[in-house]
Amino acid sequence: MKLNPQQAPLYGRCVITVQLADGELAADEESVDYFLLFVGNTQRHLTSTLRSSHDTLQALCPAHDCCEVVRVTLCSASRGVPQSPEDLKPRLGRVAPLAEHRFGFVQDLAFDLAQFLVSTAGRVDGLEGALLLDECRIPSQECERLDEKLALALHHLALPPGWSLLGNQLTNSTDLNPQETLLHFSARRGLLRVTRFLLQQAGAGEALRLANRQGHTPSNIAALRGHERLHELLTQAETDKGAEPGQLVSTDARLVCHLPGLNTHTLTLSNRPGHDPPTLRRSVEQLLHLICHLRAKLSLYNRRNTLCNHRVGD
Repeated sequence: MKLNPQQAPLYGRCVITVQLADGELAADEESVDYFLLFVGNTQRHLTSTLRSSHDTLQALCPAHDCCEVVRVTLCSASRGVPQSPEDLKPRLGRVAPLAEHRFGFVQDLAFDLAQFLVSTAGRVDGLEGALLLDECRIPSQECERLDEKLALALHHLALPPGWSLLGNQLTNSTDLNPQETLLHFSARRGLLRVTRFLLQQAGAGEALRLANRQGHTPSNIAALRGHERLHELLTQAETDKGAEPGQLVSTDARLVCHLPGLNTHTLTLSNRPGHDPPTLRRSVEQLLHLICHLRAKLSLYNRRNTLCNHRVGD
């Protein structure tokens, strides 16, 4: 197999294209599914794939916990025959590794910027360096890319215990001196995804009402810069009681990530010292079970929505 690209940022989320060799093609394409297993020192990820052509697969790159080169194994899983027509549970046939490749996880500029921004929270003049971006005329298309990548990096970054947008100054906003916060930074650049992330963090309510040295709150800045959607989001947030800070996920957690565009899923597991990793077959079984569970929940949610719509219509 050939992988493209052969490296990705730590936060993942890029599309990996897999070119299959002749010996990796199944005789009966309809009865075989392909998976990619990423194995690193402390984490392993199993992702399903989408067949985009006869000999090409696509998968969503998982997020990884450290910069390293991991081993990627392409494996096939044949579909078993259900025991009865009413049996909706997927049956798994033979699971076999087909090929291996190396893949690198790296720290990119977006991740560097995310680390820098997190480190500035609550520091006097901490964001002065970021204000230099105002002197650069970044095209709107580049700002959108920065917004997407920076938001992904911030989501993936492990925030320090007790971290807030105001550092250790988390108190009544009337007691705070005028200062530039991360919400001011995201409002100035029109970073909608980044702002949504910041609004879920501790200290967001205080930062929303806090003016900088020029007397502007984040929503004022968004309005002055013409970022209408962002201004609407910040204005709405100012009137809300405030969202609870996001909950950190345990590093031992089993996560299933779903990307609607590719319809692929990823199972991430932490490698436990002193314990043997699950077999390839066991990992595939676990991923298929979780996919089935997610689809059942989605089906139930859709049925409830349909029922509610019918009642409203009546």
